[in-house]
Amino acid sequence: MIRRLALAAILVSAACATARAPAPAAAAAPDRSRLPERGPPPELRLPAQRHFALSNGLRVRLVEYGRLPIVALQLVVDGGGRHDPEDRPGLASLTADMMNEGTRTRSATRISDEVGFIGGTLNATAAFDSATLTGASLTRHLPKLAELFADVAMNPSFPEADFRRVQDERVVSLLQQRDQPHAVAAKAFAEVFWGKHPYGHWLAGTEGSVRKMTPGELGAFHARRWTPAGAELVVVGDVKEADLRALLEPTLGRWGAGQPGSAPGAEPPRGEARTVVIEKSGAPQAQLQLGMPGIPRSSPDHAAAEVVFQVLGGGTASRLFRNIREAKGYTYGIGARADARRLGGSSVLAGSVKADRTGEAIRDILEELRRLREEPVPIEELEDAKAAIVLGLPAGFATAGGIAGHLAELVVHGLPDDHWNRYVDQVRATTAEDVRRVAGRILDPSRVTLVVVGDPGVVRPQLEGLPIGPVELRPAP
Repeated sequence: MIRRLALAAILVSAACATARAPAPAAAAAPDRSRLPERGPPPELRLPAQRHFALSNGLRVRLVEYGRLPIVALQLVVDGGGRHDPEDRPGLASLTADMMNEGTRTRSATRISDEVGFIGGTLNATAAFDSATLTGASLTRHLPKLAELFADVAMNPSFPEADFRRVQDERVVSLLQQRDQPHAVAAKAFAEVFWGKHPYGHWLAGTEGSVRKMTPGELGAFHARRWTPAGAELVVVGDVKEADLRALLEPTLGRWGAGQPGSAPGAEPPRGEARTVVIEKSGAPQAQLQLGMPGIPRSSPDHAAAEVVFQVLGGGTASRLFRNIREAKGYTYGIGARADARRLGGSSVLAGSVKADRTGEAIRDILEELRRLREEPVPIEELEDAKAAIVLGLPAGFATAGGIAGHLAELVVHGLPDDHWNRYVDQVRATTAEDVRRVAGRILDPSRVTLVVVGDPGVVRPQLEGLPIGPVELRPAP
């Protein structure tokens, strides 16, 4: 009984104390009618790059990045699609696809098993301006990764059986693209816009060219283009220069030096107003791809051009998105970008629109180009576009592999070591007058190449009177 009375007294005392305590102030509800204040952008400063060369002349650039016990490798070679023979488009790409399908001492299965055993990655790809072999692993497995990496880079054997499998996969993929309007438009655009330029073909080739290729042709292309004389190895991760040298000399250092291959030179197209309509009967939408002469990646105007494209079609706050999707409802999505390469570039706008609104959508696009060329961008819109670029950039440098990829871009385009450290400042310094000046250079409607994939009976009449040059009709692929 005494215990029960004592417990009751404690509960009564606690209740009274609670009653006497002042109620906590209610937290102020957030004002959801206003966007949150933008915080300061994160600083982007890359560690110093160390440069050295192996005994065979292979250049190496290293960033010692010890945040995690990981190392990423990226070998950049002058073996991109701009070196494809005229009758073998896709050769560079197929060569890269076959790199880890077998070497003189390892089968494709063995390569896959050995890479998987160390929890690593190893892949080869080709773009137009370069081909790359990338790999990554924990630092403690770097000796094994370096061995596998060197074997794949130096000694691919292009075995017949594996070649036939990869060849068939490529042909099937190309056949499937016949029914993909965006792929049909992009292929036609490359041909019409670039013409006989080294960029004037589809990187993956054609069904006919891929079917004609042989393992011997891939081996000859590899021997010509994959050499230390035209390559640079980018290494980012938890490794010191002395240790890295000791691992690379007995592996990649044994690669025959070779001779630097000749590089094709070509003037970028001047561009002229021209339209191609490709038949896709009954399609409820029309796929559009517009392009105008742009700038090479090495241009001093590249940062300002990125701001131009962010304002025009870089996201949900862009003019194209707000006008053609949100206000007019013509599309689910449309965007703009700079396709800036080593030998030139193009300014590309692409997306699908309602077929019965094709003409109106094109007219609105051309009007947005005019506005950017002639009218200054309002300061708030300009600052939002620059912030989107600056705030999005650090995510690409959050991993060793991401840093290696951005450094490889410096290699391909001959950019200085401090390019990325200066890039944010260049974006921030872009003014409304810079946007108008650069837009006048890279968004010229009088030189637009337009490809439309859609129903000609619906689309063609809507093009009458638009300033898009002569219209050519083509059958479906």
